[in-house]
Amino acid sequence: MDKAKRRLASALDGFRSNHSKMDISVDERVNSEHCCLKKVVRFGFPDESRCLAYDPVQRLLAIGTEHGTVRIIGEVGVDHILRHGTDHGVNHIQFVINDGSLITACSNDMIHLWNYRLKVPEIKLSIEMNKENVSTIHLPMNSKYLYVGTIKGNVYFVSLDTFQLSPYVIMWNKAIDLSCRIHPGPVRQIAACPTDPSKILIAFERGIVIQWNLATKEVDRFPLDPPIKSVSWHYDGKQVMTGNVDGSVSVFNTKKTSEPAHKSFPHGQTDCRPIPNIDWKHTGENEQVVVFSGGMPTDDGLPPPALTILKASRHATVMEMENPIISFITLQQVPYNSSPQQPHAIAVLLKHDLMIIDLQTPGYPIIESPHAMDLHESPVTCLQYYSDCPSDLIGALTLVGYKQRKKGFSERQWPINGGHGRECATGFQELVITGHKDGSLRFWQASGENLQILYRLKTGSHFERLEELESSEKVSHAIKYIEMCLESRLLLVAGISGQVTLFRFAKSETTNTIAVVHIPNLCVTSNSSIVDERPGLSSQSSKEMKRQKKVVSRDSTASPDTSDASGDERIVPFKVRGAPVKRPAGYQPELACLIPWPSHVSSDMVTSIALNSAYGVIAIGTTSGLALVDIAQCALIYAWSTAELYGSDPTPAIQLSNQLSDASSPLESPGCLSEPRNNLIRLNTDTRQKSLDKRPLLFKAQSVIEQHSNGSPRGEHPKESPSLSRSGNTSSPAVSTHSLEKLGLGESVTSVQFIHSCSKRNEAKTSPCIWIGTSTGAAIALNLILPQDRLVSTVVVAPSAFEDCTIVRMKGQILLHAFMDEKFCIVSPASESYKESSRESKDSGSPEKSVTNKIVTKPSLSPAYSSSLDCSDEVNQFLIVVAENEIKVIALPSFSQAFHYKTEEIPLVKAVPTHVRGHPVLMCLTAAGYIQVISLPSLRLLHSAQLLPRSVDVDDPICHQTAFSEHGLGIFMTSPSEMEKYTICTELAEQTADSMGELYVTCEMPEAPKSSSFLKGVSSIFGNSPRQADATDLECILSGDKDKSVIGGSAGMRSIARTIPGPAANMDRAHASGISAGQAAQMALQNLNERSDKLNAVVDSTENLKNSAMNMASRSTKLVEKFEKKKWYNF
Repeated sequence: MDKAKRRLASALDGFRSNHSKMDISVDERVNSEHCCLKKVVRFGFPDESRCLAYDPVQRLLAIGTEHGTVRIIGEVGVDHILRHGTDHGVNHIQFVINDGSLITACSNDMIHLWNYRLKVPEIKLSIEMNKENVSTIHLPMNSKYLYVGTIKGNVYFVSLDTFQLSPYVIMWNKAIDLSCRIHPGPVRQIAACPTDPSKILIAFERGIVIQWNLATKEVDRFPLDPPIKSVSWHYDGKQVMTGNVDGSVSVFNTKKTSEPAHKSFPHGQTDCRPIPNIDWKHTGENEQVVVFSGGMPTDDGLPPPALTILKASRHATVMEMENPIISFITLQQVPYNSSPQQPHAIAVLLKHDLMIIDLQTPGYPIIESPHAMDLHESPVTCLQYYSDCPSDLIGALTLVGYKQRKKGFSERQWPINGGHGRECATGFQELVITGHKDGSLRFWQASGENLQILYRLKTGSHFERLEELESSEKVSHAIKYIEMCLESRLLLVAGISGQVTLFRFAKSETTNTIAVVHIPNLCVTSNSSIVDERPGLSSQSSKEMKRQKKVVSRDSTASPDTSDASGDERIVPFKVRGAPVKRPAGYQPELACLIPWPSHVSSDMVTSIALNSAYGVIAIGTTSGLALVDIAQCALIYAWSTAELYGSDPTPAIQLSNQLSDASSPLESPGCLSEPRNNLIRLNTDTRQKSLDKRPLLFKAQSVIEQHSNGSPRGEHPKESPSLSRSGNTSSPAVSTHSLEKLGLGESVTSVQFIHSCSKRNEAKTSPCIWIGTSTGAAIALNLILPQDRLVSTVVVAPSAFEDCTIVRMKGQILLHAFMDEKFCIVSPASESYKESSRESKDSGSPEKSVTNKIVTKPSLSPAYSSSLDCSDEVNQFLIVVAENEIKVIALPSFSQAFHYKTEEIPLVKAVPTHVRGHPVLMCLTAAGYIQVISLPSLRLLHSAQLLPRSVDVDDPICHQTAFSEHGLGIFMTSPSEMEKYTICTELAEQTADSMGELYVTCEMPEAPKSSSFLKGVSSIFGNSPRQADATDLECILSGDKDKSVIGGSAGMRSIARTIPGPAANMDRAHASGISAGQAAQMALQNLNERSDKLNAVVDSTENLKNSAMNMASRSTKLVEKFEKKKWYNF
């Protein structure tokens, strides 16, 4: 085993337990009562949608999903979600018109009655079908009974008042013709006559349709050739339109159902698809409007999903859809079906979209939706969430995004405008950025509990794929990481194929060329530095750097290169379009960084990115190393493989050869031990070539490492600190095979953070730094020296990882570096304010004035020392390092451990510092899908609640689709097409509950149309036709009061279905019965006293009655004696 490996591995193992500890006590004002997990609102298109319902009076639309949820949408801000207790899908849904109630039928054969008059809708009653499976439901207008069709072909009736089955049942064998020897199949549709509620149409799966009279139990059967798939009533109740299997449309007279009165083929008499849904409406001018899905010809194979609109005075209009049609509903102005309904729009539920078609505008355009139903137009691959975004940035994005608005929409307003919208509970300007698989970015405003599109950006338009990698699946524009500076409006985007682009915001269109930086092949360097060390090579030849062969201005017509690729078989899947392009206002690409692939089958992927506008530097962490790029000069500063971060020479801004000498590492360079100044890595720039417009060029790069002229080692002495020894003469301890295994597997950079902090042990001076976290648990600090004039000089990097305790060793992959000042306030790195032309007007003054950290926590709300004895003047900052299996709070510059929290049982996968009621906390996502709230800096667990329904790991895509932000807010993709916002702050949760809008708004029911009841009554008296049953008669029929011969009565229905009270009824019952023993004794004593009082009253009453009786008896005796003595004659 070679010596370099042994020294490095043993030093890494020494870091695990040699950190000194600091005992301090902190008073924190945050406690567990301040934390709770509350889901606020859900955005996007309901995933796996199954059914659709509409209330024409309340103007609300409900969508049921396979996951057991119901989304009810109305006007802007009205978007509520109803969750069932289980995940069984919602197959059918029906509004009780203008009643504030909703009926859902789930796949577990449970039918629920919801009450959405409340701010939080809840289930009022439920019924479970035990022996039947629900196939369809139907609720006629103003009916008190719900019609339920089953898979066995039977029809049941459920009372809405009690949610119990009626004894009236329509059995399938009574409905079909005796000549039919096959089962008709499940009931697929039930439709009540709009004028006579006693007549209903029942459509079966096999194409059989019957007309059933509830009062007389008479059956009228429709012909079976062709089989009927769907039916729709005429508003007068005398005609029925059917959609058939062969794609034809038939019209039947209800008095003669044996043959159709009219039959047509809208798409020709060739082979056509069936018509599964058909709707027959009439306008105010009594013009027919027929809408149906399917029925398209099959000549050219499987036809696309289509919706056909037929009007009597026009030709057929076919609207082809991109996704399969699940259901559609005609939106009508009149809620009653017994008069012309006056349809004005069609709501079409597709598999991945919801659209509203305008019927009042020629051409039937789409009405633009205020709800974000196209969130998943391209699959979302990552999220970034800013809950406290500057308002001027929101305004700027709105201004540039207004020109991107899609054209061709209808000018009509959104017709589904029921309910009252939510108020903004937080009062923050919230910005959500979604990265998509097609390489696009979308900027959304999430303020006011509403998701509104602001701006769209295509990040792959300036890239071209190489022809040899055109068919590779790994070559993609999909977004992996998004980093944005809100103050400077700089945007850094990384793709999954190793492309990183820096965008700068411009208020007007400009013409520019993109600068290109080629990152060296760090995979080759990493492998060479670990395995292929050859002691026979000369040290001087290994440190001899190659100059960049050509210098190209960023304003040239060709794509500029910043590294020389000669002698290197570079595999870069993309190339940048180099010609000047006129770009619209908004985010414009300025710099592109390309990471080469090791081979055609494997890619060196980006694992972390960081951007700092004040430093003018971006950091790109990959699976094999780290690269720093100067955004002021658009040039590569330096690149390191992961092994080089521990002490090897950095890879220069040009590609190195694979031959590295044994002395090229500082681990064996005795001349590098005495002065840290000698370790500064300088970038010499050639300023002789400048363009006429004074814009910076891409300068030549050369790496120079200063060495002492004499080779004698100075300051050579053994060190007891856990830092890495850089002396070649120091003896190595025993080598740990565990560390060797980690090095052999390859170490990636998983976390990068710019900050103004201490990077060396016991050195109180703070300076710009970059903290690097690796997949093996190492946290490394590098000093950045920022020149005063960035147009002439570039950033200098000084590795400080070789001083005392500058490498912090953790268990598991590093997830986060966070910092607090000496007063326990969370600090964030400095940033530059936005300027229209910031590169030309960049401040060239002293960097110390503009790179200091920003204090995020209010000092009045920050924790404090328990006593003055705990306060130490030696502590300048606190470093918070979050790894998979532990969290440490380390005091700087002593690098002493202040607090420690272990998470070995359930590792962490994501963490972000935030605030709860202004107090600093750490919000973490565990591998079990739980959100944990941990106090800062004492690392106390405050709250833990489940957010995700499944377990995750660090590399799970859901980690990129989950974002934490300030004020304890977060957002995540709850499904491929839905995004949900949540909070961990109890105060925000209460504010959200108080500011919730209302679904139900009190509306007067429109007056029912008047029918010619007098003429119908006369015809029924003098004619032979029976009188039509009204709603009262129908209620008596279905309740079984008029027919005692039904099967078993109400008692027989209990074996078929059972009624289940809702949670509210159970709560009332539990509250009524949930009394203590003392309360029961007190009630018993009170009842006893009341009984005694009643008995005494009875005794008194009895005595009074006795006295009254005795008085009456004496009076009667005297009266008898008086009349006995009286003479009965007068003569």
